[in-house]
Amino acid sequence: MEQRFPKKNRQAEGEHSKVSWLLPALGILVVVVVLSTWWLLQSARTTTGKAVQDLSRLYLEELTLQQTSQFAEALDDQAQLLRTTVHSFQEQSPGDPETLAAFVGRMKEVSSADFLGLVDSRGMVYTESGIFQKSPEFRVPEEDHGVPAISFLQGLGRGNLVLVTIPAQGDLPDGQRLTAVVMGLYADTMARQLSLSETRGRSFSNVVMPDGSYVIRTRHTHLREDSNVFEALQKDAWFADGYSLEGWQQDLEAGRPGMASYELQGLMHYTYYMPIAGTDWFIMTTMHYDLISGSVSVIQSTLTRNSMVQLALVLLVLSALFLVYLLMQKRNESLHLEKIQAEEGNKAKSLFLSNMSHDIRTPMNAIIGFTHLAVKNVEDTGKVRDYLEKILASSNHLLALINDVLEMSRIESGKIHIEETRCNIPEMLRELYEIMHGQMEEKHLEFVTDTSGVVHEQVYCDRLRMNQVFLNLLGNAVKFTPEGGRVSVVVEQEGEAPEGFGAYVIRVRDTGIGMTPEFAKKVFQPFERERTSTVSGIQGTGLGMSITRNIVNLMHGTIDVVTAPGRGTEFIIRVALRLVEQQEPAGAKAVKVQKTGGGDFAGKKILVVEDNELNREIALEILMEAGFQVDEAEDGSVALEKLCSLGPGAYDLVLMDIQMPVMDGYQATRMIRGLDDRRLAEVPIIAMTANAFDEDRKAALEAGMNGHLAKPLDVGMMFSVLEEILCSGEN
Repeated sequence: MEQRFPKKNRQAEGEHSKVSWLLPALGILVVVVVLSTWWLLQSARTTTGKAVQDLSRLYLEELTLQQTSQFAEALDDQAQLLRTTVHSFQEQSPGDPETLAAFVGRMKEVSSADFLGLVDSRGMVYTESGIFQKSPEFRVPEEDHGVPAISFLQGLGRGNLVLVTIPAQGDLPDGQRLTAVVMGLYADTMARQLSLSETRGRSFSNVVMPDGSYVIRTRHTHLREDSNVFEALQKDAWFADGYSLEGWQQDLEAGRPGMASYELQGLMHYTYYMPIAGTDWFIMTTMHYDLISGSVSVIQSTLTRNSMVQLALVLLVLSALFLVYLLMQKRNESLHLEKIQAEEGNKAKSLFLSNMSHDIRTPMNAIIGFTHLAVKNVEDTGKVRDYLEKILASSNHLLALINDVLEMSRIESGKIHIEETRCNIPEMLRELYEIMHGQMEEKHLEFVTDTSGVVHEQVYCDRLRMNQVFLNLLGNAVKFTPEGGRVSVVVEQEGEAPEGFGAYVIRVRDTGIGMTPEFAKKVFQPFERERTSTVSGIQGTGLGMSITRNIVNLMHGTIDVVTAPGRGTEFIIRVALRLVEQQEPAGAKAVKVQKTGGGDFAGKKILVVEDNELNREIALEILMEAGFQVDEAEDGSVALEKLCSLGPGAYDLVLMDIQMPVMDGYQATRMIRGLDDRRLAEVPIIAMTANAFDEDRKAALEAGMNGHLAKPLDVGMMFSVLEEILCSGEN
């Protein structure tokens, strides 16, 4: 066996080394996959962006070229109309102003122009509505080379005019000479005729001068209203991809075509600009990025989707590998933890069993030993009495050990619940004093209780569990306080509590041997004792403090300990208790101390129902010595049969065991309570059972029983209960 352990260890180390490099390898692989996918996506974006720019440039260049051709054709059409007008003028030669104005109006209507005028040598313009001085913006060609002069006039009539002027000759009224004919169209009219904007607003064209002033402006939803495109872009646009506003302006000043990319209100725009032949103007065609990127982005989205799917698959595989790694690690850690817990559990179990074995064997040894001595010295009444008293003391201690173990088991299984009843705090302390006074006197201990700090004496609490806490703490104080010491219980109200509750502080203090700081930290852990009874000579299971803490936790309170070796111990409990709405005056309710065992049972008839012959024999002997007339039954069915056959008055009381064959105690009680004869059905029944817990007592009462006695029987308690029921029945 010794030769195999190193082999297993080497194998485990090998497996651990195989697993240990998996995590870094997976991490590196994940980083590589993610980085490569990121590079692929970035490359796709860059390629797609360049493709969009190239396509946008081609599309816009073609579109702008078409717009430029259309604009030039429109200007040429106006020039042809002007030539027709000149020819008509030369044929008709209107000689007076009225005839001239009518002629101009008629030609304007025929040519569908927004403005028509004749210019004389002085620079005066003759229109259908009158004569005015030519504006400086009018461009008049000095010689007729077949190329019209193009100009832009702002604020004439209802808008801005695009003017086309050709030279002409002829006579005007008042001896003036005709030098040129000018025709104009409003800018918005030309925009509609040339379809410079789309209805969807994602592609549109403008005609601007080299300084950025608009000749023809179409509405731009992302660019503020301004008379100069460069001024508006200077305020709102952000240029990217190597483009700039300055480069754009330089191109227009030099008459060069080009393109610019910029962002307006979070949306990318592309603008292509091209000079218009015969003018110093430019047509600028603008397009939103999404107009052309939609089809191109399909490629990008497909590539992105494929990359993400590939990344997801790779990460899925890596995740599966990592999950396997984690499961292996978790399994190893779990096995290691289970091993540690098993070792600690075995150690704690062995220690507990060792301590419990000693603590149980100690009273058992006394019981067996003194029983043998009593048998050998049966003629010596004094020795036998002494031996029996020691047997009784050892039996009580053994019962206390068993009860503590069972109580801890019930707490851990969640079978204990707090049930509140109305309680009087000073009364509880007085009863506690009566219980503990005898033990204190035996060790010559000063015992003090103080409730002077209690404002509200009437509260709701679980009286049974509260007494259990007090008795556990005081029991320890008695055990560990030397003779002549002092034990005190102080209850007071301090601090704040929720409405309808009181904040109570309970202090149990002694001048005993105290505890070390190390043990004080684990005093509330189950089965913990600072010293075993072998060393200290003080017997116990080490469960009392754990039981106490669990009860306080169930009451939603806290418990702390203040102690030091040789300086005594103080347990401090803080708990909020629900207050009784109407408090009775202090001292209004007297403490009732009941003295038991003094009843006269002579002639009383009692039926003992018990399936165990030895238990029956013990009960019969004790009851007959007390003066009872006793009958017996081995199960519930026999008891029911005897009651029914003998009739009412045959028995004054029934002592009923619970767990019995044929018919148990609960079933027998329910059958008796259901009898037609009410006198027989109402016979007092007391449970006498090893089911000793509080829920067992409640179950007995719910079944119709009048009381509950726990085994092993406390003779004094049994006679007290019998006296109370039988005497109350007589009264």
